[in-house]
Amino acid sequence: DDGAGVAIMVLGWGLVDGLDDNVLRAARSTYASEVILRPDGYPDDGMRYPLDEAAPISETLRSKLDDVGAWTARTVFPGRIVRGSESQHVSVWAYDGESETQVFNREGWQVTGAWPAPGKTEIGLGSGLARLMELKVGDEVVIEGRTRDGAINALGYTVSAIVRVDNSSIDALGVWMEAKTAQELAQLNGVLTHIAVAPKGSADAAKTTLSGMGWTALTVTEECDDLIAMNRIRRKSIGTVVVMIMLIAATGIANTVIMATFERIREIGTLLALGMPRADVRTLFLLEGGVMGLVAGVLGAVIGGSAVLYWQSHGIDLSKQIDEVGAIISMSTMVYTHFSWIPLLLSLTFGVGIAVLASLWPATHASRIVPADAVKAD
Repeated sequence: DDGAGVAIMVLGWGLVDGLDDNVLRAARSTYASEVILRPDGYPDDGMRYPLDEAAPISETLRSKLDDVGAWTARTVFPGRIVRGSESQHVSVWAYDGESETQVFNREGWQVTGAWPAPGKTEIGLGSGLARLMELKVGDEVVIEGRTRDGAINALGYTVSAIVRVDNSSIDALGVWMEAKTAQELAQLNGVLTHIAVAPKGSADAAKTTLSGMGWTALTVTEECDDLIAMNRIRRKSIGTVVVMIMLIAATGIANTVIMATFERIREIGTLLALGMPRADVRTLFLLEGGVMGLVAGVLGAVIGGSAVLYWQSHGIDLSKQIDEVGAIISMSTMVYTHFSWIPLLLSLTFGVGIAVLASLWPATHASRIVPADAVKAD
């Protein structure tokens, strides 16, 4: 049990640390880069994209963006995709094809077909959305949406690409549309909802430079703070489970040391009669418990550490599970664990410490045995 507790602690911390990296990686590679700007007051929950709260870029902000580093602008707005009698609410991601690849290299994106060409009635569909609607490259669909003035518009498009960006929230409901094409549908007239920045310097310095002027800037870490906070709760949950397992293990170790004490009463009495200090007797049993804890802890650390190292290289593909439950959360479907020596050493130390504490009472009891009674014991 002690070894199992150590293994679970090492694996649990590695997984949660990996989830932190997973959330940040998904944000960096798909929509936020290192710094993301939204119009002041614009929702940042990743669920609502009100077009009437979008805003244009001022020349002052544009100049500062050019000075800070590479940047690209997007306009995200709600819509509906229609094919025959079937329809589904979607989020349309209107992007600038020229600046997009300067910020997002798209190396981890999987694209079937070709990206929508500027000026053509073509769109890309998120992989989850395409699967849900049973659409493929070449199919014809209708996208309905409201213009910024509130008028309803609907236009026909050809699916030119099925795109998986490895961000489940975008893959599940995202429609990719070149900005000039989106202008015809939603009459955007230059308004934007997001600006992603890849700064030449630090993200914090870029945030300070770009804040104000009607736009709110956040670093990618601040952008993902809510999801990372959820992982802190997971860490506490893992800690609770580990403590419970360790308490069960402590009971087993204490029972083992107690049995060893009763089995060796005559030997203990003889040692005391020959002059061994009681403190040394107590130390012997504490060492026995500590060695049991050390062996179990090392075994648990090896098992847990090996699993973390394996999944750090190969990852855990959660795409099927996320698709089955229909989860819409801004994270990658490929989770990599994160190996660190500090959690492993802390887990091992904790395991050995629990074993020693569990042995304390039996060891103290053994040191208090009366030699004359012990020698006469059967």
